[in-house]
Formats: sequence, structure tokens, C-alpha cells
Amino acid sequence: MNDYSIFKEVKDDIDTLRRHILIIRTLLMEQPQGIIKMSQETGIPEHKIRHSLRILEREGIIEASREGAILTSSFMENKRKVIESGKKALDEFNDLYKELKNLLENQ
Repeated sequence: MNDYSIFKEVKDDIDTLRRHILIIRTLLMEQPQGIIKMSQETGIPEHKIRHSLRILEREGIIEASREGAILTSSFMENKRKVIESGKKALDEFNDLYKELKNLLENQ
């Protein structure tokens, strides 16, 4: 059945974000970590770990070390801003949902 979802791309992005957060959680518990160990601990395939690490590195959240990935000091010092950014994105998404719901229910 077609779910007529205009949110498919967003759902895909949420899956990627979920993976990024799992990697951050893993690094908060133990760092540095390499791709193989991270894959074993999270159950995420190595190629997806590699992809997420590239994105997280580009965003300044992690950096490579000789022993594996580590969270950057900048990320650790700005945790409050990261939380605020997530809240803002959630609020914007909620506003879009409410707008769409109102449009469709009032037709």
C-alpha cells in the first residue's frame, strides 16, 4: 500500500540521525574507537559507520586519532548548543506537522 508519504526523505534522514546519535553515544562511553569495534558494538554495518564518521567529522563532532574516532573538544564544550539545535529542529518539524494536519482535516 502506498502511504502517500511526503515525509519519506525526512524519515530517511531520521534513520541517519539515529545512527549518528548511536555513534556519539558509543564514543561517549568509550573512546577512541575504530570502525570495526564500533560496528560490533552497535550492530551497524561497517560501511554505514564509515559514512556516518565522515559526516560527523565534516561537522566537527568527531576527529580521527591514531587509535580511532574521538569526539572533538569543541563538540564536548558546546553540548548545550547541540541540544538547543535539536530542540529547534523538532519544534520546526512539529509546526509543519500541525500545519499539514490542519490543512488536510479541514478539507
